[in-house]
Amino acid sequence: MFASDARLLLRLWLQAPRRIATAAPSGRAVCNALIDDATSTHARDGWVVELGAGTGPVTRQLLARGVAASRLLAVEANPDLHARLCERFEPRVLACHDATNLPTLFDSRGITRVAAIVSTLPILNMPVSAQRAILDGCFERAGPDASFTQITYLPGSPVRQHRLAEWGYRAEVARFVWSNLPPSTIWRYSRA
Repeated sequence: MFASDARLLLRLWLQAPRRIATAAPSGRAVCNALIDDATSTHARDGWVVELGAGTGPVTRQLLARGVAASRLLAVEANPDLHARLCERFEPRVLACHDATNLPTLFDSRGITRVAAIVSTLPILNMPVSAQRAILDGCFERAGPDASFTQITYLPGSPVRQHRLAEWGYRAEVARFVWSNLPPSTIWRYSRA
């Protein structure tokens, strides 16, 4: 499974490196660091939304760490990756959808409250308008303690902090994952 996932991701990444975040599936250490907020006790009231589900390693860890399938939504826009996810997970957990238009998806699924968002999207490569649409779309339905965790392989926040402040959000480093190749940083976005 891992070898075929790695081949698929590498092929897609080579075709469109700015739209596919990584050429390999996320490892267990990264997955666990990314989902800590989503599996904490404050995240029990509402949906957990995963953006950029890829081949499913984060989805698998969310389910393994106790997030019920009935309140998990794994979003993947790439049809090839979505098809791979459909081989592995219940259809009710999955959506083939563009993350810049989440309110439409939430309406169609009856999602009124989001408890946590985890993202492996290549948000750094997205236009500023898309970055804002994703954050606003998530936080529009987010509970007061909700957080948005985002992985990056670069030292700074993938969404520039001055923009976050203008939009009413704040950013902090949640964790460093040194055991990953390349080492990664998990950023936490929340309402200011």
